[in-house]
Amino acid sequence: MISYDKSLNYFSMYYKSKHLIMPDLISKREIGYIPFSGSMIRHLSFKSYKDVENFVRKTVPKHLYYSSAYYINPGEKRMNDKLWEGAELIFDLDADHIPGSENMKYEDILAEVKKHVLRLLNYLTNDLGFDENNIKIYFSGGRGYHVHVISDDVYTLDSDARREIGNYIKIEDFNIDNIIKASRDRPEHGFVKRFNDYVSSIYSDENLLSKFYSGDFDKYYKSLDTYRNGKKKIDIMRDKGYEKFGVITKRDVEVLNNILKDFKVNYSAEIDEPVTTDIHRLIRFPGSLHGKTGLMVTPVNINEINEFNPLNMAVPDIFMNKYEYIHLNDDYQITMMNEHFELESGDNRVPLYLALFLNGMKIGNFIEKK
Repeated sequence: MISYDKSLNYFSMYYKSKHLIMPDLISKREIGYIPFSGSMIRHLSFKSYKDVENFVRKTVPKHLYYSSAYYINPGEKRMNDKLWEGAELIFDLDADHIPGSENMKYEDILAEVKKHVLRLLNYLTNDLGFDENNIKIYFSGGRGYHVHVISDDVYTLDSDARREIGNYIKIEDFNIDNIIKASRDRPEHGFVKRFNDYVSSIYSDENLLSKFYSGDFDKYYKSLDTYRNGKKKIDIMRDKGYEKFGVITKRDVEVLNNILKDFKVNYSAEIDEPVTTDIHRLIRFPGSLHGKTGLMVTPVNINEINEFNPLNMAVPDIFMNKYEYIHLNDDYQITMMNEHFELESGDNRVPLYLALFLNGMKIGNFIEKK
């Protein structure tokens, strides 16, 4: 039994048979890649889509990237010499930022990250007013998704403006004091309205409310039975109007702070903020393969995100109906292409797409059986 890595050969087969999904204005983009042997190589530029594909077919990258930014001279090595013209607004949602992901199965990680993608899309379309037609979603090929906003409204935003957007989506800069101030404007949509409704739902459930107060809850709950402005305070707190923020006491503030922490867990989108703020960022090239999984960086229709299953829809056709031998050190289970695999440690004959995944994730190694 000989252990070796065939991934380079199969990636080459893929790139010779497939066309990349080209971003616009390719001649203004910086291109970078990580080879199968070596570290990141960047500051490349190409005049045409055909030039990019010819390069990729010849080079066979393990990971392929392009800049979210547009430059006059994208091939220059110094950033100042590239002459920045603008950049897409990028969001990277990955398992690295999901609490507890280190203990999740791969399928569960993908499902959890998708929840955060849906939250992000809600903020982008409903709160920030971006048109769905200006939002592109890509499965990263790894453990998450990339969301691009492509609009004249965002191209020239600097890092500070992008950071503000990121903070809003992660609910970083909100506290009870500024929520109270913002509530005076009676917002019809956005974060404050969403939080206001959340507070109402908590106060409408006595058992649920008890989890947010650390002291004598019975005594606290009795205090809510008093009258304020001609109404019982409990009714004011349950109502979806903003009057509640005008009648709160110190004890209520403690409860609201705890509710806010819970709200952040359930409503914030865990984006990788440095990606969003970086106006020179390289992002994965659509249609390329992820070197750690063998899966495609795949576009996802915004209206079909709920149904999108990467382990079916990001598997390259060319890897179907082919098999390879892989050696596993431990047992492993996964469902791909609607087939559940329960693999035992040792040598296994598996579909090629699964072999590439196991090898790339360092769960197993290619072997040649004689």
